[in-house]
Amino acid sequence: MLKDLSKLDLELWRGVTRLYLSDPLTHVYLLYDLIYELDRTDTCFEISGGDIVGYLLVWRGPRVCVHLWGRAEGLVNSIPCDSEALVVVHDRSLLEQVVGFLGPKGQLKVKEHLDMVVDEESFRPYSVGKAVKLDARRERHVEEFLKLTRMSGWEIDKERARELLANRRYYGMFKEGKLVSIACAFFRMPEVWPIGHVYTHLDYRGRGYAKTVTSAITEDALLSGAKALLHVAEDNEPAIRVYKTLGYRTISRKPWVFFKP
Repeated sequence: MLKDLSKLDLELWRGVTRLYLSDPLTHVYLLYDLIYELDRTDTCFEISGGDIVGYLLVWRGPRVCVHLWGRAEGLVNSIPCDSEALVVVHDRSLLEQVVGFLGPKGQLKVKEHLDMVVDEESFRPYSVGKAVKLDARRERHVEEFLKLTRMSGWEIDKERARELLANRRYYGMFKEGKLVSIACAFFRMPEVWPIGHVYTHLDYRGRGYAKTVTSAITEDALLSGAKALLHVAEDNEPAIRVYKTLGYRTISRKPWVFFKP
């Protein structure tokens, strides 16, 4: 049986919470988007025996992000094809079907990504200086963040930069008055903080700054009682070395499908 958000009744909501509590690291995006990003979210569920056994989660932010999880063969044809999208295929057996559906509709690139996690026991903090929590109310922080984010290839304006600093938790390293490295928590749930947007200025790499800012946001997550979760391309060996040094370990490997219509 298929159910979409128009049928999000108490029974379905209980199913979502049961699913999340059974594996927060896998389903954190599902629960967060349904609570806090409902106006940007479409979801369709496959139900069997009263339980959710598969779902298609579509989040329409700056780019479309899709999660296809579980027994979701009947949901592949609902993946949106009207704009650039990232499709995270949680069950590898569905990859061929996803590629077969999207391939005729545009350009595809499939890249393997690792899910890495760290907890209180395995975390090894690191610092080569002071990581600063960036503040959306400080004009200098906003301007420097805007410059570094644009350097990373993300074209945003000042208003968007301010919004990101207000809604996410970013740490940064300043050198010679310039913001040279950043890392953030995309959002914060009691059980899991997804960590990302780790980027260092080209002229300041190899000095431990990325490790320092990632350590700072990771420490915040662990102090809150949550685990820290991040995703990294399997061929990004420098980043993987950084995360392993901090105590992150790989828990799964998934294909990500990048689609351009």
